[in-house]
Amino acid sequence: MRGAISLAMIVRNEAENLKSCLDSVSGQVDEIIIVDTGSTDGTVEIARLYTDKVYSYHWADDFSAARNYAIEKAKGEWILCLDADETLDLATGDLKSLLAGENQLEAYLLPLNNPTTESTGEYNRFLVLRLFKNNGRYRFQGKIHEQICISENGVVGIADKPVIRHKLITARERNRKRGRNLALLKNVFSEDPQNYFIQYYIGVEWLMLGKPGKALPYFQQAYENLTDEHLLFRSPALRYLIICLKDLGRTNEAIDLCREAVLRYPAFTDVYYLCGVLHEEKKDYRTAIEWLNQAVGRGTPPALYSHMNGAGGFLAYSHLGFCHGMLGQSEEARKSYERALEANPSYIFPVYNYFLIVMAKHGPYSAWERFKAKGYLNRIDLALAAANLFFVSGYPELACRCLGNCAISRARDEEYRYYWGKYNIYAGRLRQGLKCLRTISGESGFYIPAQIHQAIALLLLGSCQEVKALALMLWKNHAARCHAFVLLVLTGLMERRGDVKYPQKVHGIELPKIAAEILEECGHYHPVNKRIKDNTRFHRLIGSLESIIKNTSPGGCLILMDYYRGKALGTKRFYEYKFEPAGVSYE
Repeated sequence: MRGAISLAMIVRNEAENLKSCLDSVSGQVDEIIIVDTGSTDGTVEIARLYTDKVYSYHWADDFSAARNYAIEKAKGEWILCLDADETLDLATGDLKSLLAGENQLEAYLLPLNNPTTESTGEYNRFLVLRLFKNNGRYRFQGKIHEQICISENGVVGIADKPVIRHKLITARERNRKRGRNLALLKNVFSEDPQNYFIQYYIGVEWLMLGKPGKALPYFQQAYENLTDEHLLFRSPALRYLIICLKDLGRTNEAIDLCREAVLRYPAFTDVYYLCGVLHEEKKDYRTAIEWLNQAVGRGTPPALYSHMNGAGGFLAYSHLGFCHGMLGQSEEARKSYERALEANPSYIFPVYNYFLIVMAKHGPYSAWERFKAKGYLNRIDLALAAANLFFVSGYPELACRCLGNCAISRARDEEYRYYWGKYNIYAGRLRQGLKCLRTISGESGFYIPAQIHQAIALLLLGSCQEVKALALMLWKNHAARCHAFVLLVLTGLMERRGDVKYPQKVHGIELPKIAAEILEECGHYHPVNKRIKDNTRFHRLIGSLESIIKNTSPGGCLILMDYYRGKALGTKRFYEYKFEPAGVSYE
């Protein structure tokens, strides 16, 4: 089939992922070949909804053999290979356009984005050879981490689109796959100990399992022995080698390696970024700023270099903000944090230090205006982060305002309703908050805290009987029994009954701990209606919580003292941050 593209896949127990993968290539491929290696879920049934070319293959711990079997079934002029937990991002480009031009190329390296977190836009970018001509000359090699090897010059092109996106799988599934991969890699390595590609892959598996000490020697061997002809492997080996040294506390060695590497690879942005982070860890903030600025100046490196997204952008800006802040350069820090948020609004971590800067300089209401003007409150993740910061700083009304206009996805709707209800309660709009929190379902992770906030609102409204009913309902939930008991005791104290007795623990959980958590929440009560501030029920609620903390533990008074001492220290640190002269900072 001239000009046709055949998708060739091997799968096993991929019912959860296969549909998304196959939907992503709709209109891009002319033939789909799926080779199943022993699925026991609904993988085969899903595959047959998309193609009648579904085959079974006996698995023999050899990925190349299975992939080559799939290729042999293909009739298209071009072969595209994807894994079931990958999708083709057509928003970035399409295969048909890539192949439309007349050229002599016989294969393409495509960008693959491998996410490292759920929703912050952090990923590692690699180039992978997944698109090649079906001419009988190209086959996979290697039992694991198999590759199409092409030695002929001038026939492999580098495409910047379409992008292949790897799905972020659960930690449990990742560890299972890495354990499997390590076993296969060790077998291959025992047969070929001079295979530096295998050494690189063994290092990757150990590092991703959180074992940098085990990964280090493999990356050292791979980096020392791979040449620039294999920069697709040597560059990530270098980056991972620096990370291993960093994680092992061998900071000076890592810095020396960075300084050596930039002489050879001056366009490799990630090395400048990592060197900046290393100097930041040494608290050498001025030198860190120099390296991070160089990372920003280089931006995204050439495609042949493995790249950590943000190393020349939002990640570097975020670290620049921190370093400037530690030097007392608040204006430079503010600008850096704003650039980080502008480059990637999904990366919310700069919001926290940015909040401190604008609060210290402009005060809470002007800070909220700045957040609004910058557009940070239009996104649910940034709006929730900002709302929480205003709330814990004692401004629940501003927390409500943060959530007033943000775009809410269906997936975040319950989270939004929980916080909207909670902040309204502590802003003094008790009934509005109650109405919202009563919509939280019993299966939600927000259910128990939603009941606690409802109880606080009801106590402030004087509805003790409703709190008792709520507490008795919570008692049926074993995970909430201690909370239920505290609410029952609290109700008795609020009713000024002198016969309230209570143990120190319920189901092994100390009551003072739960009471202190509720007291912490009540400390954020700041009603919009000024007349409510002198509400005697509120003062009785605080006194009752203090009584539970003091009287249910021999060290209750110390717990209470530590709680208030912590509150005072937090206030002291903020004012030190606000009024300390430039050039002096507090860790």
